[in-house]
Amino acid sequence: MKNWFNGTTQHSCSFAGADIGLTYHRGGCIICIDYGYWADENYLKLWRNFDIITEVLYKEILSLIHKGLNPRQSFLFGFSYGGHIVSTIGRRLPSKYKFKKIDICDMAGPGFDFFTDHNHKDAADNVQCYYSSIGKGSRFYNCHQNIRLGQCGYTQPASLTQSLYSSHGLCVQIYINAFDHPFYALQNPPRWCATANPAQNLPKYFTIGYKESGYRHIHGDIFVPTGLQYPYNLSKRQLARFQALHGY
Repeated sequence: MKNWFNGTTQHSCSFAGADIGLTYHRGGCIICIDYGYWADENYLKLWRNFDIITEVLYKEILSLIHKGLNPRQSFLFGFSYGGHIVSTIGRRLPSKYKFKKIDICDMAGPGFDFFTDHNHKDAADNVQCYYSSIGKGSRFYNCHQNIRLGQCGYTQPASLTQSLYSSHGLCVQIYINAFDHPFYALQNPPRWCATANPAQNLPKYFTIGYKESGYRHIHGDIFVPTGLQYPYNLSKRQLARFQALHGY
C-alpha cells in the first residue's frame, strides 16, 4: 500500500489538485496535516512553535511506522513552512525508516534561512525542491533536484496576470499542473541566474514534476521558465521563442 503525507502552512487538504494527481499516479492512502490553529494569528507564532509542531507530527509518523506503515512505499510533500517540517522529520527518523521520496514546494525562507540545518538531502533517498519566490521562499538550494521556476526561482510571470496567487503560492499550482501539462527545463542555466551547481546533461524537453521512478541520478539546479497564463507552462514553440530571444 502506498501512502503520502501532505504538510502545508494551513488547511493542507485544500490542495485537492495535488491529492487527485497523486491518487491517480500512486494510489494508496492520503494523510493531510492541518496545523491551521497555530497559523491563525501570525507567522511569528507559527515559527516559534516549529519544534512543538514538528515533534507532534514526528511522533505520529513514527507511531504509524510501528503499526505497519512502510516508509519505503510512502511519500512526503510539504509547502512553505511545511517543507521544513517534512525535511526535519525525514532527517530525524532512524535510517531503517528512511523515506524514499520527498517533494517540497517553495520552502519558507523567513526565520529559517540563517538559523536551521539545510542539508535536506539527508531527509530521504531523493528530495526534490521547487523554488518560486525570493520574498517568502528559501535562498538555499540544497536538495537533490533544485527546480528553479520562472525567473531563476525568484518570481513567477503569472503573479502579474492574476490576483489569486503570489509567486510563492504559484509553486503549488505549478506542481499540480505538472501532472497534466509538460513543464520543460532549459538544458543550460540562464546567464542571468546565479548557480553553483547546475544540473548536467539534461535531455532536450526534459520535464519536471512528480516522478514515481525518480530522476535517474540527475542532480543540481534545474531551470524551468514559466508562463503568464494558466496552466503556467511554456509549449515547445514558446520555449523555442524564449531560447531564441535569450540567445540559446
